[in-house]
Amino acid sequence: MYEDFADNILLIGHKTRLTMLIELSSGRSLPAGDLAKLANVKPQTASEHLSKLVKANLISVTTCGRHRYYKIDDEKVVDAINALSVISPPMSNKSLKETTKKEKLSYMRTCYGHIAGKMGVRFTEALLENNYLKENEDFYKLTHTGKAWLKEIGIDTDKRMYSKSIPKHIDWTERKNHMAGPIALQITKKMIELSWIEKSKINRCLNLTKKGENAFKIHLNMNITE
Repeated sequence: MYEDFADNILLIGHKTRLTMLIELSSGRSLPAGDLAKLANVKPQTASEHLSKLVKANLISVTTCGRHRYYKIDDEKVVDAINALSVISPPMSNKSLKETTKKEKLSYMRTCYGHIAGKMGVRFTEALLENNYLKENEDFYKLTHTGKAWLKEIGIDTDKRMYSKSIPKHIDWTERKNHMAGPIALQITKKMIELSWIEKSKINRCLNLTKKGENAFKIHLNMNITE
């Protein structure tokens, strides 16, 4: 009765495969070679683990020339990883490099394309405080004031998705909710376009720019230095 469920738990629970899934949870496609390096395993070992994840429909693969690119297509897979991380002990660090990456991931990162981490939580809280979002038990809703603000920063608010519910995600480093889904993704893309935030050289991590600090203060009354 529970065989398929147990099989997926075993697949996700393996250290190498879990590392790969976490690295793919940004929503980006990554080649097998990059995933092998990120998981600190040999290419052949990485291919074996990736094949198992593809077979279980946890990720998909696209071939481009000699390279194979892997991606998480279903955001529910990311939700499952986040849920497991919330009930797990905090990540331990074995090196300065790992410590730096953990700090950057905790501060600001992408989660299936949208902003997450400390800044993701603070950003969501600022939207609520400014009455741009309204909170219900299981989701957020964009207010009329919020739609006007999105239009102000250059996001089209005439699309149907802006009348829909905005999912809540439990942030695995902050243990608090941040907004998710298509609207959160559009806002994150716009903030990158406006140079408020920028992609880091470290996979999944984001950097806040000086322009972004000023913009958050002006638009949302967020004091980043606090």
